[in-house]
Parts: sequence; structure tokens; C-alpha cells
Amino acid sequence: MALKITYETVKSLIKPRPENSHKGTFGTLQLFCGSKNMTGAPYLAACGALRCGTGLLYISAKGKLKRILQAKLAEPVFCKMRISPRSTAFVAGCGLGKKAKYVKKILSQSKPAVIDADAINYLAKHKKLLIKKRCEAILTPHVAEMSRLTGKDADMIESDREACAAMAAAQFNCTVVLKGHETVIALPSGETFINTTGNSGLSKGGSGDVLAGMAGAFLAQGYSTRDAAIISVWLHGMAADNLKKNVSKHGLLPSEIPLEAAKILSEFE
Repeated sequence: MALKITYETVKSLIKPRPENSHKGTFGTLQLFCGSKNMTGAPYLAACGALRCGTGLLYISAKGKLKRILQAKLAEPVFCKMRISPRSTAFVAGCGLGKKAKYVKKILSQSKPAVIDADAINYLAKHKKLLIKKRCEAILTPHVAEMSRLTGKDADMIESDREACAAMAAAQFNCTVVLKGHETVIALPSGETFINTTGNSGLSKGGSGDVLAGMAGAFLAQGYSTRDAAIISVWLHGMAADNLKKNVSKHGLLPSEIPLEAAKILSEFE
């Protein structure tokens, strides 16, 4: 039976942030995200990561994408499209387009990763890479991506979201975050969780990119894939619930979620 994620669940998982620290204390997250027509995806993932406490953020980007992101973000370090030995976790796929093949290199590493969007679609055609991976991973599909990954009809997935997420978690030995109303988190161990936060204001392009960055930030800080998924999913939804009170479900923007999430995190410090 799936457990519901509550405020108390998250409170029990978040670690104290020591004052005697430096940027290396809180890990280095590397993003493989974005492409020519998807410049917002890496920006949103980066904001989600930075507001959730990663010590250092690397963004692998070049050309026009790099220049656009440099104009919008002061905090990240920009690097080439290759694995940095300093990285402690990865996020791959948000708006990555045809470059999604880079997920192969990430899966060959022993460091944890969030696999989202285009990277999931790539792996749906190369499932052996996912099965043979070296790293622990969080997969964050919406229903259409889950359909491509599992070969199951979208309506069938929606009819039993828990069972489908659990099946995928076992098959691919990953933590699966099946996004949607009452997002389901499933672990290879058989544990499943249902989120209790969030609203239809999250049904906008970019919301998933923010979530991927948030989850990556917690992985970079040393949280397990289980705990990173639980914390980020609940926090993402709670931020949207707070925003709907002040902005409305119609009008809240994915770009507003990271700062709101950071304010909620202050309650756990």
C-alpha cells in the first residue's frame, strides 16, 4: 500500500545545514539540458537546483545557448559537453533534444542522476542502457513519456498509476516519479508513495524542468534517490499550493516555484 507524503515525512528527511561549511560541502550538480529552441528548460532546472541548496552548479552548454544562459544566470559555472570529475550528481534531458544521447555517458558513471524529458524518450529506444547503468537514478516521466518507456497505453497507465510506476521501478532498477495529479514515487524495493501537494497550476511547460533541478540538488548534497524524490516532489507541489493563494492556479508560473520552494525550506532549518 502506498504511503502518503506529508509535511512530517519531509521534515524527518531534511538534514541540518552546517554553518561550518563551504560550497563543496553541498555538492556539485551538472546539468545536461537545453537546446536551440529550448533555452528556458536549463534556466528553470538551474533555478530549481540553486534554490534547493546545491553548492556549485555546472551547466554543459555551448554557442548561443551558453550565451543566453550566461545573460540570465550569475551563479553557474559553464563547461563543455562532457562529464566533470567534480560533479556529485547529474540532471539530463530537460529540453536537450537530439543531444539526449549524452545520457549514455551519465549512465556509465557511478554518481546519481535525474533523467527527465528527452533523455527518457531516448532511453525508451535504448532500454538496455538503462538496465545496464552503473548509477542510481531518478526517472521523472509524465504519462506520455511513461507510455513510450514501458510500451503501455496512456489510458492503461492512468487507470493504475501506482502499479505502472512500481513495475517500471522494478524493471529498470530506478526510483520512478510518475508525474501528474497525486504524483506517484516508486522504488525498486517495492515501496511506493503518493504526493499530497500540488494543483493544476503546475500543468504548464517548465514545471517538470524545475522539479528535475530540485531533485538533482538534493542528490548532489548526498541524499538518496528515495529521499531526494520525496522531498523535491512534495516541495514542488507545496510551492505551487502557496502560489495559487497569491497568484491563482491560472496564473502561477514555473519560474516562480524555485523561490517559493526556498521560502518553504526555511521552515526546516
